[in-house]
Amino acid sequence: MTRQEAKTIHRMLAFDPKTMQFRFNEENPLEAQAIIVDETSMLDLFLAHSLLKAIPQEAQVLLVGDVDQLPSVGPGILERELLDGAS
Repeated sequence: MTRQEAKTIHRMLAFDPKTMQFRFNEENPLEAQAIIVDETSMLDLFLAHSLLKAIPQEAQVLLVGDVDQLPSVGPGILERELLDGAS
């Protein structure tokens, strides 16, 4: 619908395995007006933190997921925590 290529978060943030850092961050934000993140149940704290730092303040973010799907491999259950905090 958006005519934009779907990417993994690591690819979108341009992960560099040599430095173990992302090219896009708070000092070099993504160029986007809106970002849709699917499968948010799989987001761990490190990846979610890195993603949120790279999103421009004026951009809109839509998180899509299902808490009954696969959990993150790393620490944190971001989606569950966000939903529990909203109730």
